[in-house]
Amino acid sequence: MDDIKHNLDALKHFNLLEKLADEQLVVLASRADCREYRKGQVILEHGSQDSSDYYLLEGEVKLEAKDGRSVQVVAGSDRSRQPIAHLQPRQYKVTALKASTMLIVDQPTLTQMLKNAPQEFSMGEAESASEHADNPAYAIVSSFYQDLNAHRLSLPSLPDLAMRIRTMTEQNDCNIVDVAKAIMRDPSITAKLIHAANSPLYRGFKEIESCEDAVVRLGLDATRQLITIFTLRELFKSKYELLQKKMSALWQHSMEVGSIAFVLARMTPGLKPEQAMLAGILHDIGVVPVIRYAEEHPVLRSHQDMLDAIIPEVRGEIGCALLENWSFPSVFVEAAREAENYSYDSGKETASYADIVIVAQVHAFIGKPEHASIPQMEHIPAFHKLALGELSPQRSLQVMQMAKEEIEGMQAVLR
Repeated sequence: MDDIKHNLDALKHFNLLEKLADEQLVVLASRADCREYRKGQVILEHGSQDSSDYYLLEGEVKLEAKDGRSVQVVAGSDRSRQPIAHLQPRQYKVTALKASTMLIVDQPTLTQMLKNAPQEFSMGEAESASEHADNPAYAIVSSFYQDLNAHRLSLPSLPDLAMRIRTMTEQNDCNIVDVAKAIMRDPSITAKLIHAANSPLYRGFKEIESCEDAVVRLGLDATRQLITIFTLRELFKSKYELLQKKMSALWQHSMEVGSIAFVLARMTPGLKPEQAMLAGILHDIGVVPVIRYAEEHPVLRSHQDMLDAIIPEVRGEIGCALLENWSFPSVFVEAAREAENYSYDSGKETASYADIVIVAQVHAFIGKPEHASIPQMEHIPAFHKLALGELSPQRSLQVMQMAKEEIEGMQAVLR
């Protein structure tokens, strides 16, 4: 632990801890437990609950969900910046893949320190530090991070119809008639599904008029993903005008990324277009709880710059927590976690849904201010994995131009 005390930069690698002042980090390190685990040793059990956060200092661990989904985390990686298996009760069994060291932090202690941590949000150069401290918006920001760290942030539920259809279609004895009957309980969603089946993307020899025929034409997998997307639209709403504008802009961006991901997946072997589209729609889902948090705090609603400062820092972490809470497959969690990480490399030769979402987002930002901060395409690892490495920058732009009608068609379906 002495080494940790004198290596504050190592602690600043971790989200939340980086918000603390140096003297706070020294105190935290003195109170935290630095524990070593041998290869194969279980660090956390699925379903366990305590008042600690675990940070990976050294080594490599495997997180395994109850349904068998697993992910590996290596010390020093972007993924290791978050607490390991943060949700409580624990959603993963955590096992050391090699000799590993964990920093175990008491959550109440960290929450109190975050409350007293220096604020990083600027309201303008003219304001002094003392004026910042008196600004009520900073108290709300501090409260937000306390609630986030203590697992008190309210997460929305997956809409009932989406949950029901996902559960039904994952059963071995799934029946198309029963799926169609479940969908028809919602006339609006039924109409959207029939519209999708009759769109240029799926159109067959005759016009589809029934929900059952739409499910047959689309297939169970595409039906499941489309129903999820159609119902998710309801989450992107707010009763406050300014926050609704943010929700609408968020949905528009998510829809654009999802549509481009759909097209890119069609030209990339091994990936399902509808699944890629849903991954694109969900890549910023972590922003929704943040905007909803602002609904309950008038001060935060009136200081949009505060809200805009919070969102980029936490959308990935909250998005992953939300998707894990909804029991989504790990490919969706990975895509939400890495969507803004343009240096992400899975280490595999084939493209993943995270790769698709990263490249789709690059294309969505072309011609917009955000594009200036994005590396050139040839420097993005995900870019070289699409279409087995055949997607050059020049060909990429040509493909997107050729697919313009298809993208517009997909967006029309989503609207």
